[in-house]
Amino acid sequence: MERAVNKILLFTLSACPMGRSMGSVLREVERIFDKIELETIFVDVQTELTNQYRVKANPTTMFLDQEGKELYRIEGFQETEQVIDLIERLERQDMDSAEQYEENQATLEQYTVYLYQNDSLVAVEIPYENKTSVRAPRITAIKVQLQAQEAGYQNPFPRSASLELVQFKGSAGDIVINMKNEDEQGIDKEKMRLALSKTLSHFGVAEIELTLTKYPV
Repeated sequence: MERAVNKILLFTLSACPMGRSMGSVLREVERIFDKIELETIFVDVQTELTNQYRVKANPTTMFLDQEGKELYRIEGFQETEQVIDLIERLERQDMDSAEQYEENQATLEQYTVYLYQNDSLVAVEIPYENKTSVRAPRITAIKVQLQAQEAGYQNPFPRSASLELVQFKGSAGDIVINMKNEDEQGIDKEKMRLALSKTLSHFGVAEIELTLTKYPV
């Protein structure tokens, strides 16, 4: 008899540490159930697929049958043993049918980021279109900060800057930013850190540790 679960989809934000931890769990599960395929979908990049499956939370793990129909989903982090138990219960058909979810709706969100004007940090309101129903305000605020290009203001981050990873522990945050080699000249890491600190202070983050890395050559 064929397995009830044929494929697992992991929906997560590209910089989310919980999503990466869930990915490690699911790769272990994939090794145990060798006929089950695992695919990772980044909700902030692959918005159409995220909306197609009506994903609402980060991270979301979805279990599909041979026809690509959703059998069940879990939101948040689960340990390996819990996922294995869930798959076995799905194979025994010892689970309720998958819940029906409403279609995702794009929303316009507003973020306050801090840019420099005459060497002083100034609050700037920037609109952001969230094309999915998944909300991650702190991560989104960082991305908006990195991409902000407003006339009359200076963003300390170069245009090549992208968010690699973020880890929040209480009121502290560890943030890793990637940038191109050629943008290394003339950057001011302390200015970057101060701008991010002000931006994230709206979310209860009191201090941050900023790490800068370079894209692979």
